[in-house]
Formats: sequence, C-alpha cells, structure tokens
Amino acid sequence: MTKRLIAAACILALALPAAALAQPGATARLTILHTNDTHGHLLPFSYPTIVPAGSELAGLAVRRDIGGIARRASLAQKIRTEQKGRGIPVWLVDVGDYSDGTPFSTEYHGEADVAAMNAAGYDFATLGNHEFNNTFAQLQKLLAQTKHPVLLANAVERATRKPITQAWRVEKLGALRVGLFGLVSKDTASYPAAKEAVEILDPLATAPGIVETLRKQADIVILLSHCGNDADERIAAEVPGIDVIVGGHSHSRLPTGEFVWRGDELSQDDVNGTIIVQAHQWGGELGRLDLLFRKDAKGVWRVSRYRSRLLPITPDVPAEPMVAGVVEKFWQPIAPRFAGVVAVAAEDFSSRGDDDTPYHLVADAVRETFRTEIDLENTGGVRSPLVKGNVTKADLVALDPFDNTVILFKATGAEIKSILTRYVPYASGLRYRIVEGQLVEATIGGAPIDDARIYTGSTNSYFAGFALRGITQENTTRTRLEVLTSYLQEKGTVTPAYDGRRVIIGRRPREGTQP
Repeated sequence: MTKRLIAAACILALALPAAALAQPGATARLTILHTNDTHGHLLPFSYPTIVPAGSELAGLAVRRDIGGIARRASLAQKIRTEQKGRGIPVWLVDVGDYSDGTPFSTEYHGEADVAAMNAAGYDFATLGNHEFNNTFAQLQKLLAQTKHPVLLANAVERATRKPITQAWRVEKLGALRVGLFGLVSKDTASYPAAKEAVEILDPLATAPGIVETLRKQADIVILLSHCGNDADERIAAEVPGIDVIVGGHSHSRLPTGEFVWRGDELSQDDVNGTIIVQAHQWGGELGRLDLLFRKDAKGVWRVSRYRSRLLPITPDVPAEPMVAGVVEKFWQPIAPRFAGVVAVAAEDFSSRGDDDTPYHLVADAVRETFRTEIDLENTGGVRSPLVKGNVTKADLVALDPFDNTVILFKATGAEIKSILTRYVPYASGLRYRIVEGQLVEATIGGAPIDDARIYTGSTNSYFAGFALRGITQENTTRTRLEVLTSYLQEKGTVTPAYDGRRVIIGRRPREGTQP
C-alpha cells in the first residue's frame, strides 16, 4: 500500500466536481469536537511570548490567557446549538491524559478533572497513560465517576482478562451506524495502575480484531487513540477499515488534520483513506472535525467530505457558569497553598534550540542545593515553561507535577559520558555536544571529563531508576519540586540561562524520555 500523508487532504476532497454532490444516495453529517492531553489544565494558562520558529507553539495566534475548561464548554455549547439548528449531531470527545499536570490533578488524582468534564457534557472518551499514574482502585473510581462512556480495548484486568472498561460501542445517527473504540499507548504498562493490575496489549495487534468486529455492526469506524501520532499513522496504514482517528499522547498540533491514503484511487464520494486529527495540548484549542457521509450505489456508507480545524480558546470566549462553578469548588480548598507567589521570573523561561531553560532552572536548583558537581535531568521530566512575572506554587507544580525525589550518586567520567551519549539529559555543572549520536565534547567545571575520575552527581528518582543502574545511589527523600520551590524562594528573582550547555546535532535517541 502506498502511504502519503497530506495535511490538508480535506481541500482535495472539497475540490471534487460539484456533480458528485448531486449523485443519488442518502447523506448524514457529524461534528466531532475533540481534546487531548489537557493534563489538569482546568483554568486558563499562558505560554511564553517568544517561542521557537516552526514549533508547535509558533502556530498559536494567541498564547496568553488561553484555555480553561469552562471556556471550552461554552464554545462547545455554542457549536452544539448552531449545529442542532441545522440538524447535525455534535459529539464532544476526549482521548486521554486529562490528569497529571497541575494542582488539580496532584491533589484530587483526576477527580476534579472528571467532575469538570462531566459538567462540560463530554459524550465519549478514552484513557491516557497518565490516568494510570494512580492506584488501580483510584483508576476504577475515576471510571465509576465518569458519566460518559469511556472506551478502551487494549487494557485488560490481569486477574480476569476482561477489559477494564467498555472496549467499543456502536452509535446510531439516523440510518448511519458509527462504531467507536479506544486504544492507549504500550508504554502505559510502566505506570502504577498497570503494574498493579492491568495488562496493556499491543495497540497495533489489538486494532484489527476490534475493527473486524465493528465492521460487522457499523458503517463507519472511529478510533479514539492515545497512542501518539506516529503510531496513529501506522495504524491507519496497516489496519484497513478505520475512517477517523482522533489522536493524543504525542501532543501534536494538526491544524487541518492529516490523511493516510488507502490507495491511489480518487473517488467522487469517498475520501479513500483515514483522517487523523489531534489538538496539541492543555485545551488551549478545541479541535473540530466536520464530517459528511454518503451512501454509495452499493448501499455502503463512505466519508464523502470533511473539514478539520483548531479553534482557539481565548479570553473572548465566555466561561460556562456551571462548569466554572465546578472548577471553583475544587480550586478554593487548595488555593491558599498554590496561589501564593514563590518568586519572580525576570523573563520567560522558554526554549531556544537545545537551550530549554525550565530544565536548566531545575538542574541548577538541584545541583546548587546539594552541592554536587553535576546534575542530570531526563527529557520529558519538566512539563511546562514559566512566563515572565510572578511564579506561584501552582506554576511550579505544572512545571514539575511528579513526585520524583532527588538522588545523589558517584560515577566515573566514563560512566557519565555513557549516560550523556545514551540519554542526552539536560544538565547543570557540565557542558557537552553530541553530533549524530557521538559525544564530541564534554566538560565538567570547565575541564574535559576524566574517564577515571569519580564525580559527584544528582538527578531525580525516575531517571536514576534506569540510567544509573549499577551506580551507587543515595535517595535524599526530598522531592525535586520541594527543592525547586525552596531554591526559588531563596533567590527571589530568577533569570533564564540561555548558555548552550547542551547541544544535540542530528539524530536524537528516544531513550530516557518521560512520556
């Protein structure tokens, strides 16, 4: 099968001859509003003013005071009303990682997020890997509290071999039957609830059987996927019969969606492929996918036209009062602990090339606090930038939402070089450069690393768990967040360090990235 990804495939579909619309056959319409990877961002938030050209953030028209589930609910309600007047059903769906990322999640373990989503009127959802960052009992509690169907086909309870929630379902839209199912990424297996009681099946191996089952009962098949964009493209190419993939996990911003062809043929009333959509992260935008279905001469329903776009959630969008009330109910008890100012950021802590200054801030804070020669921090372990102005404890939780503790270690220069090459961590106290996977320069304290010398180092417990195997470690029991908070309180004002301490040219290993 020839595979071609076309970001604006909808334009090709719309360019088909107008006569195609005049062909006989029933039609049906559906609008899907979608979110993914909101990570506890129930309140509005801001990104840095200046972002790298060509980055996901560069495409955002507005980056300050965006998002918030009450605004999102208001926009969804407006679209529902508009489409109802045209006789078009609207589904609001979420494809996972609604938790883990702000004080709402760390304090309520997903319950605040579920309550807000219930109030917002979600219709369907799947789970993300971060929902499994709870005990299995808490995950079951979240599923019980959720009012809309949660679909997940590749997570089975180890004891019973049964799916932990509904695997799939079929919905009727008049004469049209739409089948939906959910999948989550394989790396979910490393999260607490999965380790405790759930087996995560391979999503690519699971999908064909589910699609075959759905195709016997449904005309159109939609996958709610928390597998990441690369995996979604592969599923679309290798698993026939999926019409739409609403994706998440990779935090991909797909302004007009993507398209994977089933073949090279162009058809008047069939897009002949799989539509993939994803709406970046944190609910700063609301994804919208408008679909037109047509029944062909053989009586088979096809996706005939579609349009995909991302709608900004800006201050111009009013908050829906009931949803805002739910969010406020959860915020008020914790506000005294998280709304207070910890320090002041003199400028935005953002990224410029390999200079990712939030990581630099964390690494510097840990190294200076424990007076080690170096500190190493894995990619993916710092989740949010800091914007210029007052920094609250809530901002720091968004930056570091994990419970990782600080680990002290001693390692030879040769061992440190191996870690740098394999995991390309962010660092403090050292500078290094990697070109096409090869370490070509590395210094500690301004001097070249001595292979035989033993250096003192620090890192976090997540990274130490795999990167420091065989190296003597000491757990300080202090969380990295606690250390960072104390460091900022002592500094009062902090300035980002764009200093070229870490340069990676060419291919980058994926090992060590925290999903």
